[in-house]
Amino acid sequence: MSTLDETAFAIDAKKHASTIEGFIADAVAKLSREGVLVPISGGLDSSVVASLSVRAVGKEAVTGILLPEKQGNPEAERFAALIASSLGIETRTVDISKALAALGAYDFALSRVPGRRLKARLVRSFNRGNQILELNRGTAGNLTRRGAASFFIKQRVRLVATYKYAEERNLLVCGSAHKSEDMVGLYVKFGVDDAADVMPLKNLYRAQILQLGEYLGLPAEILERSPNPDVIPGVTDKYRGILGIESARVDLILLGIERGMKGGEIAKKTGVPEKDVATIEELVRVTAHMRNPSMAPVFE
Repeated sequence: MSTLDETAFAIDAKKHASTIEGFIADAVAKLSREGVLVPISGGLDSSVVASLSVRAVGKEAVTGILLPEKQGNPEAERFAALIASSLGIETRTVDISKALAALGAYDFALSRVPGRRLKARLVRSFNRGNQILELNRGTAGNLTRRGAASFFIKQRVRLVATYKYAEERNLLVCGSAHKSEDMVGLYVKFGVDDAADVMPLKNLYRAQILQLGEYLGLPAEILERSPNPDVIPGVTDKYRGILGIESARVDLILLGIERGMKGGEIAKKTGVPEKDVATIEELVRVTAHMRNPSMAPVFE
């Protein structure tokens, strides 16, 4: 039987970092860019990407872009400033609130409720079951669909703002997507967490990115911060809040699926109930379209 525990994610962090640094530097050269632009949220993933970018092309050639909006988590800006200061990189802030308002993103009833705590309480009250699964099955109710659209548009507008800034300055957009989110669809299709010129972490699990962060010497506050999506009120940990499972166990389940293991075997080895493993398996299936964003016919 295959080993399925935390040791399965062990990497040579120094070697991986060197490979990624070379990859980023090569992309800048091949695309004739003058530097790198990293959308930073102060989370683990974007902090690792920003750090690797600095090692690849130098801090003078790296810019971190912050994309706040009026209903966002103010802590995101604090953590983003922390990593930017730690790396010594320049940052630019583009507030996307006006663009979101013009597109009707704040017209959803929940958006009009004052205070993040009350919003969070209301989200929890109607967020029964796995809404990401329902949305991708096409079985979500009208309220869920409207709510999702008003939340997801924030990441799409962030992508538009990022590319406007990058193209005006001839910068390479370096994204922070990774395998753990990719396999279960824990991101916004066509959003800033989905599209970029390069995605250096795309083939790594979150557990492996954490090893890179430790090797790179990121601030402890960043390493210990929960994976906060900063999109849905009340969700401060996307794995626990949306999937109901901590990220380390989600990684193990996904590794088991990738290895072709049966659900019962994965459940036994991870200690996660088989029904929850089955939910993750279904998420991997129904979010396949997100990993093939522009489907096209095949001609004989």
